[in-house]
Amino acid sequence: MVKKKNILIIIFSVLIAVILVWGLIGSSEAAEIGITCDFGVGEDGSVFCWTWHNNVLGELGETIGNILDN
Repeated sequence: MVKKKNILIIIFSVLIAVILVWGLIGSSEAAEIGITCDFGVGEDGSVFCWTWHNNVLGELGETIGNILDN
């Protein structure tokens, strides 16, 4: 019984760590120009950001980059 409890605690701890690391990665992504945080903690995902997308400025920059690459 104790082994199962320890395994569950380890799995839960790893899961929480992965979620926090993903939030930190997202907050650094959301800090870039052209990226908007959809779901996060802090002002515009400044602390943690779990989902993000390119906003209009990001889409425009990506389009210009694609045109210049061709």
